[in-house]
Formats: sequence, structure tokens, C-alpha cells
Amino acid sequence: MKKNLLLLILISISQIVLAQSKTEFGVFVGTSYYQGDINKSKLFYSPSLSYGAIVKYNLSKHLSARFEGIYGTIKGNDLDFNESENLLRGASFSAKLIDLSGVIEFNFLPYSSSGYIKKNDERFTPFIFLGVGANFILSSGGFENPITIPFGLGIKYNIFERLTLGLEWSYRKTFNDELDGIINVQDDDNLPVIHNDDWYSFCGVFLTYKIFKDKIDCPTYYY
Repeated sequence: MKKNLLLLILISISQIVLAQSKTEFGVFVGTSYYQGDINKSKLFYSPSLSYGAIVKYNLSKHLSARFEGIYGTIKGNDLDFNESENLLRGASFSAKLIDLSGVIEFNFLPYSSSGYIKKNDERFTPFIFLGVGANFILSSGGFENPITIPFGLGIKYNIFERLTLGLEWSYRKTFNDELDGIINVQDDDNLPVIHNDDWYSFCGVFLTYKIFKDKIDCPTYYY
């Protein structure tokens, strides 16, 4: 019984160590901006500082599962635009939010975030990602549905042993049109005549670090 228990403990520890060797922790710093009823198409409109934390688990050289939380601000003002609709309405808003998401990241090239730099031929790759998320609006009028679909693209580079630097641009599709506090025109049955859900975006750099080494870091593999 004691031998079986000891074996179970050793197996559990080995699995934990293996999982940790595939895990990266990091930070994100960039900008956040909004698109919706006020800003219909302008990219990087009124950008604000955003930052957050990242946990990534590398499933293979092409796939990773990533979880992150980002704090940011989005805002808009009709007076920033010359369209008659904007000038007539004259609305404005500013909202602070916390965005939580889980995504699957696909690397177009085989990528390794471990290894001695001179020996690592899999140091660079462009990537895309898609997942599901939620947000918590800290200062906005009437926004209720927190579900989002995060997606985006980027590039990353293994700049140092177990250290990755990347650049990414992402959008969050929401399922509500009240992020900016502006409700679309409705008919007699209280149904929206125009349905155009609000969006917000993050663009910035991230830095991740793999705390625990894995097999590729063993020097005997290169001799």
C-alpha cells in the first residue's frame, strides 16, 4: 500500500513538473480603443493605456492555450467626427474595463520558447488566435452582456533562453450595442432597427518567460 502511494505521488509530481516545463508567464502592455456607434471605422481612435498578465501552456510547436486578463480604457466623443449624425447627437463616454479571455494560439511556423539561442532554429513565427472571453465594465451606462469573442494576430521571437517577445493586435467582438451608452433606434415593438454591436481592441507588446526548463534545454542534445 505504501509503495503504491509513493508511486502515485512520484507520478503526480512528474506530471506537475512536465506541465510546468510547458508553461509560460508574462505581461502585456499596449493600447486599447473602441469602435461602435460613435467611431464606426477609424482604427486606433483615442487610444488609451492597457496592461495585463498572461499564462500560456504550450500544447505543441504549433498550438498553445493562453489565458489572460487585461485592464484598459475605451472612450469616444461625437465631436471628434464631422458626420452629421455625430454632430447632431453630441454624445460621449469613457469606460474602464477588465477583459478576461481564453484562446487557442496557432503558430504558422514550428516554434520553441526554450533552448540555447545559437541552437534554436525555431525562434520566430507569426501566429493567429481565437477564443472566448468576458469583460467587466467598471464605468459605463447600461452595458449588460459580458461575453466576448477575442481574435487576432501577431508575431513572436525567442530573444533569450526561455524568454519570448511578441507583438499582437486583437479585437473583442461583443454581443451588446450599449458599450458606449448609445442605444440604436427602435421600432414600435421595441426591437432595434439597426443592429451594430460595439467592439474594442488591444494592440501592444508582450513578454513571456518559461520558468522551468524542459528537455530541449539539455546541452547533451547539441553534442
